[in-house]
Amino acid sequence: MARCPNCKVRTQPVDYEATRLHMCGQCGGYWVDPLALKRILHCREQQWPEPVKQKFMEMAEQSDTKRKIMCLRCGVIMHKEQFKDWQEIVIDRCGQCQAIWLDPGELEKIQIYWEYAQDHPDQEYLDQVAKKATLDLEWQKRKTYLDDTIRSAKRVKYAMFFGPRATTAALLGFFSRLSKL
Repeated sequence: MARCPNCKVRTQPVDYEATRLHMCGQCGGYWVDPLALKRILHCREQQWPEPVKQKFMEMAEQSDTKRKIMCLRCGVIMHKEQFKDWQEIVIDRCGQCQAIWLDPGELEKIQIYWEYAQDHPDQEYLDQVAKKATLDLEWQKRKTYLDDTIRSAKRVKYAMFFGPRATTAALLGFFSRLSKL
């Protein structure tokens, strides 16, 4: 039986959405393997009213996502990672056995986000398109800056090779480009 990394008490096997998990009875966190989490996300037995959903979201926000914890199967430090494209959800995953620790409220928060995404596929697609457009624009800005900097550096190198008069002009141009940033 696994122990809770927060409370250090033994976790208890529980059935959640027709899937066997290990839950800490003291803090409400879960040990989950990736296949179990996938089964949970594709099962919709739990239906929560809005106030309950809000309480789960608050619990997940208050959970400790900064402290490092050890995998109870492998004994290695688990790493923090963003769940899917949702920056608001940070889970602890073992790099060796892929076991997942979900702090109190995180499993329910993942479920709420997943079900919303399934019920509103168009909105999720639009959000992804907007995110990609923003990233593409940022990439173009950085690429243009990098190309300009490389060209300026090449001019400085050329000018240094061909003499002091060319060097002064090239350096002035290079530093004027840097000062505009």
